[in-house]
Amino acid sequence: MKLFRGLDYATDMDPNWANTLLDNGILPSFKGGYMGISALRNSDVLTAVSIVAGDVSRFPLVIKDRETDAVVSVPELNYLMNTKVNQRLSAYQWKFSMMVNAILTGNAYSRIIRDPFSGEPSMLEFYAPSQTQVDTNDPNNPVYRFTPYNSSYQKVCSFEDVVHWKFFSYDTVMGRSPLLSLGDEIGLQESGVSTLQKFFQNGLKSSIITAKRSNLSAEARRKIREDFEIAQSGAQAGAPIVIDSTMDYQPLEVDTNVLNLINSNNYSTAQIAKALRVPAYRLAQNSPNQSVKQLSDDYIRNDLPFYFEPITSEYELKYLDDIQRHQYLVDFDTRSVNGMPIQDVSVGVTNGILTANEGRGELGKMPLKNKDMDRIQSTLNSVFLDVKESYQASHAGALKGGDANAKQGQGDANDRDANHGA
Repeated sequence: MKLFRGLDYATDMDPNWANTLLDNGILPSFKGGYMGISALRNSDVLTAVSIVAGDVSRFPLVIKDRETDAVVSVPELNYLMNTKVNQRLSAYQWKFSMMVNAILTGNAYSRIIRDPFSGEPSMLEFYAPSQTQVDTNDPNNPVYRFTPYNSSYQKVCSFEDVVHWKFFSYDTVMGRSPLLSLGDEIGLQESGVSTLQKFFQNGLKSSIITAKRSNLSAEARRKIREDFEIAQSGAQAGAPIVIDSTMDYQPLEVDTNVLNLINSNNYSTAQIAKALRVPAYRLAQNSPNQSVKQLSDDYIRNDLPFYFEPITSEYELKYLDDIQRHQYLVDFDTRSVNGMPIQDVSVGVTNGILTANEGRGELGKMPLKNKDMDRIQSTLNSVFLDVKESYQASHAGALKGGDANAKQGQGDANDRDANHGA
């Protein structure tokens, strides 16, 4: 592959030729290729990134009332956030690509195309980090410049018209990729794999060659080694070794414990999972003594919010105006996966804590259009405390059921005696 290309080739045949050279390792990338698209060549990074991006992208986004926490219907924004962002991209594809870029490079960008009459967001235009320049001369008002592929002009956008995802930032302007902290771990893993490859390719050739009855100089030893390697070139591991009577060949014994250590080293995988906030069991690591349901719920409640909150706050900042931000909030709806157990919902409805429709909402179900489904239910076995006290006070002098019956029976007997005497 040629490094220097003509302008016509770069623009007409392969507009991403520079990124292709970086991805293929022909041009060196930052940090030895441990971040950016080239990092996906590592299977653990690829798996972790795909898990996080897929999990964030599959959960729908909802708009809620800040006071009641009820879901509010805003059809245009719901369609933009959950269904389709432009003519060629679904909302899932867009969110997945934004997540991949935000994790690998620290930043992900999309231009907001607004309705010319209402000013509301109507479409999103995705741009790779390589197509984006951020002018931070004024940190309070950064300016974004997007250069489309096969184009010589730039689209200049203000802060309000750009969706900018960043999950870790120390200056509030630009994000930082977690992969920057994994250079040593990924390098250690790659070194271990390389050692295994070399062993299985040439493991049986490691040896000592002794030249009999000779006192060799350094140059002579180098020459013998090179001649021996040339003579054995092309032979596979386990092929016969041919020497003459002036040499003594002694193969080296390889400590297989070292190979077992390399093959069983889970440190790098665990560090990658920790940095990207992925449960270790999803990268084929041993998990704590918990069920998959417990691990999944913990992942959604404690790990994914690290990604959820920056996304929802960016939506609120760019999609809603100031009045709407005081009334509404944007949230990820994860109830279909880790909603309240149906037994707890039933207890809540029965004890008057939830309405039936609220219980359906906790299960991720749509509410029913029945007015009784929005009423608090109660049983005849439970009353309010003040009602109980009032009832006891009004019946304080009354006899219990058994005593009343006995008294009534005694009275009837007295009446009969009186009538008999008469």
